[in-house]
Amino acid sequence: MARDPVVDRDWLLPSVLGCARAFDAEAADARLRLFRELHPELDAGVLIRRFAEHRLRERGVVYGTPLASEQTITDYTVGGFRQRQAVFLALLMVQAELVLEIGCALGHRPRGPVEILVCLALLCRDFRLAERLHAALAAYRPDDEPSRALRKQARRLGRRYRARAYLAGNPLLGLPVHNSFAYVDAKTAGRLAVVYYERGRVDRRACQRVLDYQDRERELLLQALLGLTQADRQIGVSSRRVMIEQIRAARLPRAARRTLLKMLRKPVSPLTVAAAVGDERTRDFLVEQVMLGALLDGYQSEQEWGFIADLADLLGVAPEELARREAELVAFYEQHRAFLDLFTVGTAVRDYRQRMLDRLKRAIAENLGRIVQEIKQTGDLADLLYRASSGERLSAEEWKKVRRQLIDVARTVPSLAIFTLPGGAVLLPLIYKVLPDGLKPRSFADKDGQAGLGPDIL
Repeated sequence: MARDPVVDRDWLLPSVLGCARAFDAEAADARLRLFRELHPELDAGVLIRRFAEHRLRERGVVYGTPLASEQTITDYTVGGFRQRQAVFLALLMVQAELVLEIGCALGHRPRGPVEILVCLALLCRDFRLAERLHAALAAYRPDDEPSRALRKQARRLGRRYRARAYLAGNPLLGLPVHNSFAYVDAKTAGRLAVVYYERGRVDRRACQRVLDYQDRERELLLQALLGLTQADRQIGVSSRRVMIEQIRAARLPRAARRTLLKMLRKPVSPLTVAAAVGDERTRDFLVEQVMLGALLDGYQSEQEWGFIADLADLLGVAPEELARREAELVAFYEQHRAFLDLFTVGTAVRDYRQRMLDRLKRAIAENLGRIVQEIKQTGDLADLLYRASSGERLSAEEWKKVRRQLIDVARTVPSLAIFTLPGGAVLLPLIYKVLPDGLKPRSFADKDGQAGLGPDIL
């Protein structure tokens, strides 16, 4: 049976050594150049931050689980390693690679694993160890064997890093707090790397500001998830005890813990959460992560969705933007089933998608008059639908035109913005099913309502 690397007390240094040796600086430069070309409006400081978030999104960490190759999955699941350890190590590799990529983005060629260890020590809030590691950087040579002192420092950091991991899933009455905390950690590691490389040293004051921001994000996340939980059901004594333990386990500052514990006594309103959000970055993070929590707990009631919609509205997120983000969230999990989040129920994504479709059906029915009016005002579309409903066979090009114009019609209803996304056309049959028979192709006016629209409509 393969040996679990995290059980070995010297596990961390070989891991970051392997990451540093495999890092491709030229590929990292190419990714940054492409990102800069796509976002010429961003100044240098904002560009680096956005690039880091872009890379985390590409790796899937926004959704709690880093993407991996099939070989990696096989190695970790068949070779005797526990899946939770696989996620733990994969998240470590994401953070380590992000540190090196940020170094390249700031014009600094990383010299090996020591810089990674410095940033991980800062993430663990061990400033003294970070300073000692930085001091050792001058004497470090990539081709030499790590010194005894470096091994000892890495061993200490490995214990610290391992102790703060969220391997238990950190459930808050079923809500996957682990996912969001893992994302916050990865973002924080990137921000600390920016501070470290820009200053060329361990700047305790600047790093502490980054860590304070991390605490604030986690506190607001817990507030929002408490509100999401309370929106659907009353919290009993036993459940309250579980939540208290989870709040304490988050290792937040004392004042933040007191605030959260007070919130257990009465329901947290969306207004309370929104009022505490101070910037656009936190707003976007909160909306996305609360939707993630609602998706992955395997259940979502109308009350929970109402909480999310109210919170988004108070934070200035338009309904069409909320629909877009929700669709992207579901699409991610449907496209990456091989290495999904290991702390969630297997059927959660499928069930959530069905509930999303049910909401869309209601939105279509409630806005039917508006949709029909838009179709009638769109001469080509009304004519094509009429011809199809009369039994005339439309060409493939005409069916594509029907699809394109129906998507334009759907844009007039904010909650139907999902139809405008790539792949959203697969939901177009929902519109057909609720249209008056006079506007339907005959196949959709049949009693069973299950026939297709044509060879190219979906």
